[in-house]
Amino acid sequence: ARRSQDLHCGACRALVDELEWEIAQVDPRKTIQMGSFRINPDGSQSVVEVPYARSEAHLTELLERVCEKMKDYGEKVDPSTHRKSYVRVISHDGTKMDLSGVHIDGDVAASLKFACESIAEEYEDELIEFLSHEADNVKDRLCSKRTDLCDHALHIPHDEL
Repeated sequence: ARRSQDLHCGACRALVDELEWEIAQVDPRKTIQMGSFRINPDGSQSVVEVPYARSEAHLTELLERVCEKMKDYGEKVDPSTHRKSYVRVISHDGTKMDLSGVHIDGDVAASLKFACESIAEEYEDELIEFLSHEADNVKDRLCSKRTDLCDHALHIPHDEL
């Protein structure tokens, strides 16, 4: 049970990291039109432009493909607690990473991808809700408080990508 919990917690945290990284890559000036395309009685339309990066359309598209990134993760076992965590083994910008103690394996990546996909599907509304607004600590709020995927999150160091 613990292995499964570590896996789902790790997948949730990796999923949020990847989504936040993808959002940050979008030009902040890029917008998308949202709202109704009906004509109001005064002849105007209630269409508003919102930033594309955090739009529901963009987030939905990201959720469909973000779990592919799990192939870039490896498994790290804490020597004292034997808890597993998942870390990126390929950096986004190509810089060399410290992979000491990281186990890289196709089965790990496949399990992580599967867990990621089930979380993305099950919590799609929550992910969109949290990420459509610039919220702080989305990882903790989603992976620990809103879901019980990480009940031991207090013991996981908060590292950034």
